[in-house]
Amino acid sequence: MAVDLGSRVHYLGVTRPTLTQTIFIMLVWATAVRCGTNPSAPEASGSATATVEPRTETAAVISRLGSPVRAELISDIAIVQPGEIFRLGVLLTLQPGWYVHWANPGGSGEPVSIDLRLPSGFEAGSLRWPIPVQFEQPNGTIGYGYQDEVLLYAEVRASNRDVDDGEMWLLMADVRWLACERECVPGHSTLELSLPGSISGTRLVDLINAPRVEAWLSRVPVDAGSPSTPFTATLSRGGPEEIVLLLSWRLAPSNVQWFPSSTTADAVPISDLDGSGRRTRIVLLAPTVDDAFDLRIIDGVVAYTDAAGERHAAELSVAVDGLSKP
Repeated sequence: MAVDLGSRVHYLGVTRPTLTQTIFIMLVWATAVRCGTNPSAPEASGSATATVEPRTETAAVISRLGSPVRAELISDIAIVQPGEIFRLGVLLTLQPGWYVHWANPGGSGEPVSIDLRLPSGFEAGSLRWPIPVQFEQPNGTIGYGYQDEVLLYAEVRASNRDVDDGEMWLLMADVRWLACERECVPGHSTLELSLPGSISGTRLVDLINAPRVEAWLSRVPVDAGSPSTPFTATLSRGGPEEIVLLLSWRLAPSNVQWFPSSTTADAVPISDLDGSGRRTRIVLLAPTVDDAFDLRIIDGVVAYTDAAGERHAAELSVAVDGLSKP
């Protein structure tokens, strides 16, 4: 699933936050906000109109300990060669009990947004999202996202321009998130990373950050349609009000979870997931309005645990063509 939410690239010169911007960011952190609700996403029973009331004790904790999220811009290389492809990511470290949101935040919330600001001639690919987890949000809805730590990264191609001796490339990222615990607090950080240009043509990895980046690569879902996808998927109508997504696995998984894209969740929310052995059945609520059947693709991420106890995921994208209306 080529999700590119929050992955935007700006080609700018060297800029730094103004004093006004810095004061604004500090004020935002000191203010607790309510989580918004997305009525089309899954909710816990009886929580359709639930809201989150600000809690003085949480705001006090933030004031005393600072932001519940620490953001860092890291790369797997220490020197940039002309035309080289490398990984550039934002590492978010969260205080215990806090979480931030995936590309589809679930019942409420906002996905992490990353705007990469790269020098002229640099090109960035889509933002790669690791496997999310499910959790109950402050207003009772089900959310998708990350706790403890997460690396969101993109592959970047450097400029082909030769550099002068001592010349530095300034890479920047403007990052926004909504961190939640008993209530939700918005956060923002402008990050910088300066890397020297290579004049010798020698590749040099960052001995500290390259292993940190590498550790997250296996946590990114396999691309849809990849030969390594562990299942095949078929789509059929299970009844007047149901669409059934049937997964046939090569090897029996456990703890299967379905994380729909925002578009899919809006059109065909999940009503049930069950299975045994090498078959998983995901039941979706069929659209009742003709306009909703304009959906061409049902896509998302299927997460599962293998026989060795390792957590994996694969992107899924199934065409709706040929699926008749009720």
